[in-house]
Amino acid sequence: MSDAIKIRYRTPRPGLISGLARSLGILLAGIGTAFLFFVSAYPLGLVSAYPAPPAAATEGPLGFGQDIGNIQDLYRGPDEPMQAYLDRLTKAVAGGMVHYWTEGDSWAATDTRYTRISVFDNYLLWMLSFRPEYRENLQNYEFATPRKALDRGYGFCSQVSKIVYSILADQGIEATIYAAPAHTVVQSNGYVLDPDYGVFVPQSLAEIQQDPSIIDSYYAQFGTMLPLLKEAYAQSWQPLGTPEGYNGLRAYEAKFERLKWAPPLMLLAVGMLLVTGGMVLRLREDKAQSVPPPISGAP
Repeated sequence: MSDAIKIRYRTPRPGLISGLARSLGILLAGIGTAFLFFVSAYPLGLVSAYPAPPAAATEGPLGFGQDIGNIQDLYRGPDEPMQAYLDRLTKAVAGGMVHYWTEGDSWAATDTRYTRISVFDNYLLWMLSFRPEYRENLQNYEFATPRKALDRGYGFCSQVSKIVYSILADQGIEATIYAAPAHTVVQSNGYVLDPDYGVFVPQSLAEIQQDPSIIDSYYAQFGTMLPLLKEAYAQSWQPLGTPEGYNGLRAYEAKFERLKWAPPLMLLAVGMLLVTGGMVLRLREDKAQSVPPPISGAP
């Protein structure tokens, strides 16, 4: 009698475990699938991660003159002369970006929704941007990875300069970002590249600094801005960052780009394992229950 009672209380347990495993697995797989869809939405073009900046804050000389679909189009052709390539690169990047002017041309907290890394772009960095030690950097963030910056579509002169610099550095072409209080440009092979205005000047920054009137013909279409640009070029220029620093920043962005996929994929994988384990347990139960009991009195 006691043995029968023990058997009666033991048999439901495997069924309960397999049922719980499958239910939990389905739940986790569902959450993982939804999470994966959320992470994939921006790369697949299903959502716009970054809002368009207000028209009053954009003064891109070329604006979205030419959308840059394939990043490889920005690389130098096999037989393309260096000067012609640097000119083309400068104009192409300027055509694919809009210059975003903050109020008073100085970043403020009200610019955060435009300059912070979006939750759709990378939710990990987005969450880090609320921590005090990361807030200053991640709420006013400029990408070192060209594709990330171009996908956002707007930025300051320092942002477009980082795009050009990274593309040149990827090809092993010498380049340096130089910043003055009023502007940021790239110098490569003794030439000045201004991707903010889409202007290529076949003179060195030192030569222009000594004689700012050199830029008159190159910036002729921006007549109202010319006095300010000449004043900027006459100022002292300093390198903005180092090759090691930009390489580290690219690695940082690449690492978090990989990490953002880990949680949804892990949830999905664990969920599928639990569902599979629950089904295996259920099959074992059914098989065990299908075995006939031994005949009483059998030798």
